[in-house]
Amino acid sequence: MGNDVVLQCSLVSLAAIMVLTGLYTQSLKKIGATYLFGMLAIGGVVLPDWKFFDRPVSQWCTLVTDDNYHGPSQPTPPRRRKNKKSCFQV
Repeated sequence: MGNDVVLQCSLVSLAAIMVLTGLYTQSLKKIGATYLFGMLAIGGVVLPDWKFFDRPVSQWCTLVTDDNYHGPSQPTPPRRRKNKKSCFQV
């Protein structure tokens, strides 16, 4: 995943929804159901862009290889972001 901000925002939003559900219903079963449904929804929307899921199901037990890898090389320094997006900025 190129940008983890979406995943982080989704998880924070799910936590807030779980707290509101817990305060409103005062039911641990509904909090658990909200968590399970939210994690499945986040997993279905955010995770499929991983290279792991772009392969046939029969190859999921093998390691993911990078097509751009051509042997050992010098580590590259991390890139700096010019403008860091917050979770709730548009």
